[in-house]
Order: sequence, then structure tokens, then C-alpha cells
Amino acid sequence: MPRKFRSTVRAIACTAIVTAASGFGITNAEDSMQTGDGLLMVKAAMPEQARVGESFTYNVEVMNASDNIILHDVVLKQSKAKGFTIESVSMQGKAEDCKNCGDNEKNASQDEGESQGEAAKEKQSNDDQSQSSSTDSMTIKQLNPGETRTFLVNASADEEGELRSCLRIGSYTPAMCLTSQVVKPELELSKMAPTTTDRCNVIELAYKVKNGGTGDVGQFTITDSLGEGLATIEGNNELSFPVDGLAAGETREFVARVYAQKSGEFSSRAVAKAANSELKSRSKETTTKVIAADLAAKVNGPARIYGDDMATFTATITNTGNVAAESVNVSVNWPSNANLVDMSDYKLMANQSSGESQSKSSGSQGEPVMAKKRDSSTQKSEDSKNSQIKMQSDSFKIARLEAGQSAQFTYAIRTDNLETLPTKVEARYVCAVDAAEDQPESTAETTAMAMATAKVVRLPALQLAVIDDEDPVSNGSKVQYTINVWNEGDAPDQNVQLVAQLPGNLKFDSADGPTEVSNDGSKVTFDPIKTMQPGARAEYTVTAKPTGSGNARFEAALTSEMLQSEVIGEEPTRLFDSSSK
Repeated sequence: MPRKFRSTVRAIACTAIVTAASGFGITNAEDSMQTGDGLLMVKAAMPEQARVGESFTYNVEVMNASDNIILHDVVLKQSKAKGFTIESVSMQGKAEDCKNCGDNEKNASQDEGESQGEAAKEKQSNDDQSQSSSTDSMTIKQLNPGETRTFLVNASADEEGELRSCLRIGSYTPAMCLTSQVVKPELELSKMAPTTTDRCNVIELAYKVKNGGTGDVGQFTITDSLGEGLATIEGNNELSFPVDGLAAGETREFVARVYAQKSGEFSSRAVAKAANSELKSRSKETTTKVIAADLAAKVNGPARIYGDDMATFTATITNTGNVAAESVNVSVNWPSNANLVDMSDYKLMANQSSGESQSKSSGSQGEPVMAKKRDSSTQKSEDSKNSQIKMQSDSFKIARLEAGQSAQFTYAIRTDNLETLPTKVEARYVCAVDAAEDQPESTAETTAMAMATAKVVRLPALQLAVIDDEDPVSNGSKVQYTINVWNEGDAPDQNVQLVAQLPGNLKFDSADGPTEVSNDGSKVTFDPIKTMQPGARAEYTVTAKPTGSGNARFEAALTSEMLQSEVIGEEPTRLFDSSSK
């Protein structure tokens, strides 16, 4: 059952002394009393004897006997007796503050001073005592648990005999103070991320959370929305760290391993949010630039070649990204109906503009640039044009291509009966984040392609030869002219026609050839050959009779679609008259 307190308790202790006119040794008689609730105890020690007319002193101790109750406005009353005068009452020592539930010393002194008379104020001690009393009462503004105050009473007796004076507890007010420690927990979250990293490397994000307040933090969660392009090793785009709690002053650190699914810049903030309160903290925004190797390919070669000539191409593979590319695979493609005659080893060049070449084993890095996406629509269009041509390929590896560095090589192809000679060079670089190898986006593949096409120019080349079968020829005989026409070029010719012209001392006799023939006396005309393929041959014969003597000049004229002007073949023959011998 809770204890009940009364604000006023009456307890009286009476002490008697004997006053005498003769000398004696001074001894004290001590009396004590305690309130019924056990809160307040008073002890008084009066001398057993005092002299008439002389002052004497005695002590009154007031003690708070409780463990947790503060007593306010404790008042003791000293009853008056005949011939007994209390000259002054003062408190020994200096009062201490009650930190949680009392007025300060100054206020206590002022309040009690107002309840005392002017005479009592003049008798207050000069040591800034916090409590004082009038001559017939003793007042304590506040008495803390276990605390004791002692009053020093200065009195005198005017009459001889027994002096009896009673000390009464007038009143007091008990008060129980409740205490609670007020705390303020604080979350302080920070995040650290690399400013630049390679697309093929794992990215480590470090989180640090501290409770910088004065109380414990319960369960909370740290989250970080990575956004599109960054992912955890498991393939998630959001990080989450549940924390069971954080004591005041405690710090926890976490490390997350993520990877980039593409190159670019990625920014985010982390947030720590308590589960059962509004307490939260945001980190500063971090930005990580993810860089990568990128490839560009270029092929230079002749726009046209003639016949079966050899075409030489120069290919250049350049790392246009800003980190090195390891083990770049290069393949060279050419038509199956053509022959790869030669392919050189590659040479490394510092960058495209320097022109400074190096050996395969050396390496130098040019000025890094951000990787750029290429529009490959032109390459796809060219590839589509040559999709019907069956291709073959050969490949090799570039061990390492630094950022800004180029590798250059040449190769030669000899065509065979092709109208066009297409060639294609492809470069491919693949790297993977090993820790996230199960995720498809963990593999970065960079490819570059370049094409070149040489037009194969093929021309017909008609040749004409005229020969007589006998020279000299008598006028009683015949002379036969054989005309050979052939195409020694590498392209067909159309409408190939032969026309022979007999001189005046020769008369047409007969003609033969691959086409129909007609004559009008001295002119022999053969119908055109519609198409003469490369390597094709045609033989014509014209037989004539001499009509006189002397020199005869036989002519054969050749025309075609490709010949810009007719080609003339002549064969001279000497004619003689056999009858003149």
C-alpha cells in the first residue's frame, strides 16, 4: 500500500536544564524525535546546566530520514518559557542545491527572508547561508533525502531553577521526484564510391552509418537505388542492408559489390530509415563514371582493279575508348572465289594522328576519350549488297590495344572471274565481370566492322591477223588469205564484224567464215559475231584470182561495240604474169 503523507505533523520534544549562580562543568543532554511516517528526525542537545544571565548555545539537527522523498518547507517551533530568551538562531554550513526538484540557494534564501522579521535578517550569517529562522522558529526550505541540517541556537536564562522549553515540528511537505533520462539518437550515413572505373571490373560501394546521438537506435534499413545500368552481383538494381540496431556512438560499415551493365555516369544516394520512427539519414550523392574500351575499324583499298590484277588493302583497328582492350580478335573476310595472296603482321601506332608506329610487343597509350556508340547502318547496307557472295576468312589476335592506340596491317587478294571484290574486316573485344558471370549483362562485347569493295574492270582485247598462203602468186593461180580474229581480253565483246577489201588486181573467188558472207565485187562482208567471249577465236578465209601483176595489198577491217574505231589488218602479195617468161 502506498505511503500517505501529511503536510503538518505535530511532534514535541521538551528539554529541561538547571540554571545556577555558581560555577560548574558543562555537559549536554540529547533528546531526539521522529515523525510517525519516519520521514523526519530531529535531535537537540541542550546543556544540562547554564548560568543565570549568561548566554549558552545548543544544536538542533534536522535530518531527512527517507531514501527518495524531498521535504519542503520544514518548520520547527521553539516554545517560550519563563525567564528563557532565544537570542539568535542560525544554520551551520551552506545548503546544497537539489538538482532535480528544488529552488536554488538564492531563491530559497529570499523566500525565507521574506517570512522572517527584520531582527532575524540582521542576525543572518555573512557566509551566504541558504536557510535562516526567527528566534522562535526554524525553517528549512528544502531537505533532500538523507540530508541533515543543523541549527545553532544562542539563548540565555534570567531566573535560577529548572528551565523547560519544548521544540515542536510545525509542518513539512513531502515531495517525491520522478526522473527519466531524455536521449536523442542520431543516424549519420555516408557513402563512398570510385569516381572512375572500368566496365569490366567489379565496383565496390562502401557505406558507413554512425549513431552520433545519446540513445540507441532500433532496427533500421539502408537502401540505395542504383538505377538503370548498375546492378548487384545477383542482378538487382537496388541495394538493401537491414541493421538490427545501433548503440549510441556505435558505427557499422558495409561494402556492396556491383557491376556496370553499360558505360556512362551513374549517381545515387543511400538512405538509412528507422523501422519504428521517423528517424532517417541520407548520404551525399556519389557519381561513378564507367569507362570502357571501344573499337573502330577502317579498310582502305583500290576502288577498281583490272582483270586478274592483285588488290592490296590496308586495315586499321583503333581503340576509341578510354581503357585498354585485351585479346582483340580480328578476322579478315574475302570471296571464296578469290585468293588471299598475302597478309602482314600488324603494327601498333600510338594514335591515329601521330603516325608513329611500334612493334607488336610494345605499347603506348594515347589520350583517353569516352567511348562512343557508332551507327552501323552504312556497314549493314554494304554487307547486304555482298550477301550473295560466299566468303572465307582468316583471323588473328591483337594482344593489347591501349586507349587511343591503333593496329595496322595489309593484305592482298587476287580475284578470279568476279565482277566485284568485296572484303570485310571485323574486330571483336569481349570482357566479363567474373563475379557476375551468371548474369547476361555482365559480359561486355565491343565489335567494329569495316568493308571495302573493289570493282573488277574487265575489257575485251580483239586481235586481228592476216596472212596469204602463197607469195608470189602467178596470174593463172589463186591466192587465199586467212584472217584470224580472237579476243585476248578478259571481257566479252559484241557485234564483232569483219569486212575484207580486195585491191584492183585481185578478183573475188570465194570466202568462208563463222558467219554468213556476201560480196559486191571487191568488198567481202561477213555477218557480225554477236558475242565473242574472252579467249574465243574466229577464222575467216577469202580466195581471190590475180588479174594483173605487181603488188597487191589485201585489207581486212574489224569492228565491234568496244572498239572505238575499226582495226585494219593488211597483207601484201606480189603478183606476176607467168606467160611473160
